[in-house]
Amino acid sequence: MTQQAAICGNPAYNIPRTLVIMGTDGAGKTTAAKEFARELERDGFTAQFAANVSGRRWLTRRSRAWGITFPTFTQDFIEAVIRTATVAANSMRASHINGLTVMDRHLYCQLVLRSVRGQPLGLLLPWLAHASIQKPLVVVLDVDPQEAFDRVVAREDDFETMDYLNASRKEYLRLARENSWTIIDGSQPLPEVVTALRSLAGYPASQSRDRTVPYAGRDSL
Repeated sequence: MTQQAAICGNPAYNIPRTLVIMGTDGAGKTTAAKEFARELERDGFTAQFAANVSGRRWLTRRSRAWGITFPTFTQDFIEAVIRTATVAANSMRASHINGLTVMDRHLYCQLVLRSVRGQPLGLLLPWLAHASIQKPLVVVLDVDPQEAFDRVVAREDDFETMDYLNASRKEYLRLARENSWTIIDGSQPLPEVVTALRSLAGYPASQSRDRTVPYAGRDSL
């Protein structure tokens, strides 16, 4: 019997099918989600990473390159359509594997953007966000806005203002409190973040991790 089969068949473990990681830009969502999925696979579990993108970064780059400013409603509409489609596709993927799907971002991220931009939330997107996140385990990675800003600058392929980072952090923390989502300190070293994710998702401590070797990838947070 494999380790995964033994654990999934053990009532002492409550293994979710999907774990969603959210948080402001620079919180470390993508790096943590990818590393968590990779570590589970190294330990013999079935796991996959899924990015619920919206195309916001691409739209921002095109806007700067073309010297134009997309109307806020237009940008939000494009982002919402893309993100809804990727969430639907990745949720379908998650339903077809006997393991864990670690999702980077979700529909609530678009609601945070609307809130920060001062847009009305609407009716459809909040309903979809609530309906689509009933079963997944949800985590908000939280970091100080200044640290998030420094991480975004270090990527050299994106830009966010301190005002945006402060406002979006407050909104994610508000949503976490209202929905009883778990908040994890994203300023911790990556191995500690992954350890917290493993514990939350019900997986035993890693047997494959070499704790003497620092994890790479901090510059891609």
